[in-house]
Amino acid sequence: MDSKKLIKKILIDTYKNLDEYSKDLIRSCDFEVIFKDLYIIEKNTGKKKTLEHLEDCESLLSFEAQERKYILKKVNLDNYFKNIIEIFISSEASENGYIFKVDENYKVIMPSKFMTYEHRERILEWTELSEEELDKKLEDFYEIVDKEIENLKKLDGMEYYNFVIYADVFMDLDVIENIVERDSDMTIIWIHPLYLFSSEIVIRGIIAYELSSYNKKIIEKYYREIIEYCKEYKKLSNKNLNILKKIRDIALKSNDKEAINLINEIEGM
Repeated sequence: MDSKKLIKKILIDTYKNLDEYSKDLIRSCDFEVIFKDLYIIEKNTGKKKTLEHLEDCESLLSFEAQERKYILKKVNLDNYFKNIIEIFISSEASENGYIFKVDENYKVIMPSKFMTYEHRERILEWTELSEEELDKKLEDFYEIVDKEIENLKKLDGMEYYNFVIYADVFMDLDVIENIVERDSDMTIIWIHPLYLFSSEIVIRGIIAYELSSYNKKIIEKYYREIIEYCKEYKKLSNKNLNILKKIRDIALKSNDKEAINLINEIEGM
């Protein structure tokens, strides 16, 4: 069989027999497919041609290839965070021409840690920022922060509370977590850099959330902003923040149906 025809059949049969989750990732076009153990043997010379990338398949030269039995063994998604899918395909000699089958022990190796689509998109946005764009993001961020600190200082009990807020551009992008450091007379809040892409109301919600343990009046005044933060946090981490329970009680007492609906939406995401 011609090598180009053979590799086309292998690719079609591989995709056709993949699990639905792997198919979805490939259809998204964001993932690089890497083949492991996939090769074609030239019929006349016995020379082996290894194919690792789709580009290798597309640029394959035409030659008469051995018709072998190809076996789809497994899919490895452990490099999911690098947008890589590894597909393992073995082959063996065949007396009946080209055959494609799925191994009876076919499996999908899921990533050791989960990352949502929104999280990956934020990381991509971050890596594509120029220095000038980052400076502008930080400028906008601190403009919001300064205004919010001024507003918070007007709350009862906050006027003498010393706190500062920074965006930490050196945090691990894979772990979305804000850090709060407290000592006797100062609280420092380090906000994760991926929140530089967030809206003003979300940033205000983050600040209110991180300070809410100090002053419960903050939750009562800023619960709408905190809800917006909870919504974004859910999109980025696929987790709910426990504070939603307290906010639900506040919303029920004030008969804030819109807030209750938002909480229901977040919990159902």
